[in-house]
Amino acid sequence: MEQMQPHADPARPVKFFGAKSGTVALVALATMGSAWACSGVGPPGVPVVFGDQTNIVIWDAAHHIEHFIRNANFRSGADDFGFIAPTPGKPQLHEASNQAFYTLANLAPSFGFGGAGGGGLGGGGGAGQAAVQVIQEADVAGYHATTLFSSDAHAINDWMNDHGYVSTPEVEKWAERYTARGWYLTAFKVIDKTKLAASTGTVRMSFKTRKPYNPFYVPSSNIPINGGGTLRVYFVSEGDYDANIGDTGTWQVPQWTADIPNIDANQLAAQIELPPSSIPANSQVEAFVDTNFPRPAADDIYFVRRPISAVPAAGPANEPRSSVRLLTIAPLLGGLGLLAVARRRHIA
Repeated sequence: MEQMQPHADPARPVKFFGAKSGTVALVALATMGSAWACSGVGPPGVPVVFGDQTNIVIWDAAHHIEHFIRNANFRSGADDFGFIAPTPGKPQLHEASNQAFYTLANLAPSFGFGGAGGGGLGGGGGAGQAAVQVIQEADVAGYHATTLFSSDAHAINDWMNDHGYVSTPEVEKWAERYTARGWYLTAFKVIDKTKLAASTGTVRMSFKTRKPYNPFYVPSSNIPINGGGTLRVYFVSEGDYDANIGDTGTWQVPQWTADIPNIDANQLAAQIELPPSSIPANSQVEAFVDTNFPRPAADDIYFVRRPISAVPAAGPANEPRSSVRLLTIAPLLGGLGLLAVARRRHIA
């Protein structure tokens, strides 16, 4: 993997939150690898295990389009395995470069010692399998992706079982939240893998939505007993945003915020296979970090525009953080709230 070198831009203003962000860049690059944190749903003795998650959310408020980029390493002894990702609108799927994570990570501050709602259910629908629409299928970044739409979580559950996936009551309960809202569910099955580990490419999901979001709500069976891993979200937008879990209050305050110079914005767009105009003008990146993911939650994470004069409210951060903004001239993979699933072994 090509390693990008950090670069300095003395003209770039940086807003910094928290006492330990001086080490964030090193931590982010080190944990983008293969640390296994949470277990997915699978046959007894054949778990799907995810590592720490780093996501990018790019919000185009003018067009109500979110670009969601994720990268994950995971392993399983199952013959086939994957995960399911919910989106408010029908997603466009495309492979992207994992260098996008480094582009945003390199904007972190340094101190001299040197990350819609869906449509209606078309045409007929009966019970069980007939109530599920297969919207699209595509091979992307080492996955076979199938986008589903249904108003019936039980029908989704039946579809999974009919197609060799192992589903549970917890999975069906998880799906109820999204089918009731008219969301789409995209199942990603790993194509190229070994028996012990799989490292797939980076996937971009672009979709219409009324407000930007990051998956966070997971089935109870996906929450590890001994604690979770780390979730990092780079939120790219024009202006400051708060990150809330549904309507229940603040998820995390940003550890740091930095403006994105035009050269970096253009590079980011190229890395995720989008035209430069897809990155909003005058964008900035806010870096959110949660060191206890997954955990029980009432909803997903939604980003809400902050009034210009407001200071981020203190939230349930994993450690005390300061809300002081500093200006410096110095210059890091669910969940991701995704539902992991494992397919049954094929018996010859």
